[in-house]
Amino acid sequence: MGRAEIRRFQQAAEEVVSFLKPRLGGDTRAKIISHTDADGIAGAAILARCLYTYNVSFNVKFTRPLKPDEVAELGKEGHDLFVFIDQGSGQIEAIHKFILSQKRDVVVIDHHPGEFPEHPNLAYLNPHACGLNGAKDVSASGAVYSIVEHIDRSFRPLVGLAVAGAIGDRQEFFSGFTGVNDTLVKRAIDLGFLRVGEGLKLIGRTLSPVVECLRLTTRPYISGISGNPSACRSLVDTLGLSPSSTLVELGSEAERRLRDALFARVGSLATSEEFCHTLWGTTYSLATEDLVGPRDLREYVAVLDACRDLQKSEFGFAVAVGDRTAQTEALALLNSRQEQMLEALGWLVSHLDTFKLTPSLRYIYFGSAVNSAMVGEVLSLAMESGLVTTDRPIVGIADAGAEELKISARSTPGLAMLGINVGRALARAAGIVGGKGGGHDVAAAARIPRERMNEFLAKLDQVLSGGDR
Repeated sequence: MGRAEIRRFQQAAEEVVSFLKPRLGGDTRAKIISHTDADGIAGAAILARCLYTYNVSFNVKFTRPLKPDEVAELGKEGHDLFVFIDQGSGQIEAIHKFILSQKRDVVVIDHHPGEFPEHPNLAYLNPHACGLNGAKDVSASGAVYSIVEHIDRSFRPLVGLAVAGAIGDRQEFFSGFTGVNDTLVKRAIDLGFLRVGEGLKLIGRTLSPVVECLRLTTRPYISGISGNPSACRSLVDTLGLSPSSTLVELGSEAERRLRDALFARVGSLATSEEFCHTLWGTTYSLATEDLVGPRDLREYVAVLDACRDLQKSEFGFAVAVGDRTAQTEALALLNSRQEQMLEALGWLVSHLDTFKLTPSLRYIYFGSAVNSAMVGEVLSLAMESGLVTTDRPIVGIADAGAEELKISARSTPGLAMLGINVGRALARAAGIVGGKGGGHDVAAAARIPRERMNEFLAKLDQVLSGGDR
């Protein structure tokens, strides 16, 4: 991946702009269909701000990737333009059958692998079609931003939302960002829309007193600290820190002392590059009043993800489009989500011995103990916190109704470099048992019939071990 692929991506963005611009008028009725996570919410907000500026009537639907029958129902709605964000590449056959066949206009802005057919009423932007990797080089919100920036440079202050989407999709690595993301971050800093620093990367660093910030930390989850207020207070008192101050208010020297004390508590985990990167590193702060919400970008992402997990994506969207009245509710959702995530990780820690091992994966059945919408994040946090071994992909299975199971899978960039692609593997194994799945090489999800769980696991293990990656 190099500059040539990034140029191809930018050229593809300009082609979408050429498709969209004639449709940015008061007569157009648009429908935005976006994923429910931070990346999907941020991407929808970027596009919504653009459409609003051009007086385009629109409404927004936040949803997991639609099934064919749901796309069919969508096609019955009276919209002129359908924009799929953070999904669509895997549903292109249904989109063609039920929407494009009616000569409706469709734009797919996605970073998942899929098919990219030509059609006069279809425009798409996807990094995989440009030689880039959608799991690391650009998020869906970064793709949306790349389009609206070409429409009008007045949208440039929204670049913070694109970076938020990348962080939300875990596209910041040990060495920083790659591909289009790297370009966007550098531009945001150069234009004064983003400030960078160094410190503890804990959610709550600007929002909560340090004791509460430590108690609620799940990224990383620190055994003996997370969920333990007395231990948190004791640590803060021992270091002579003000328990009522936030991390930012304590200052950089105090943050370093707290970091060193935390490393001392976790023993051998302090030598784990993954754990260290999760706990300490570059911080990003919004430096523009065009965006409302927390100034710390990781806290901003946490707010959007909280709204997703608690099935209130519309509150995250309201914040992202600039509605200051939605902040209080969104922050309350963040607090509730942090408590739930603490409980979920506590459950996982107490059930680590229930992980099952196959030649090609580790899996655990959550049942109804953890919200199915949170299982993927729980797996990611467990990996980053050193709670599970990452020598093979990890799969979580949760109840999703009486007849369906939600499957979440997580892997590592190192395994992806060896050719292991959990998105492709889940898509194939789920399809064999009558379900549907997909995603990236390191993060994927599926839904399958409950009664075919064992068959699915056997097929998934077979696909992963058979080199079909």
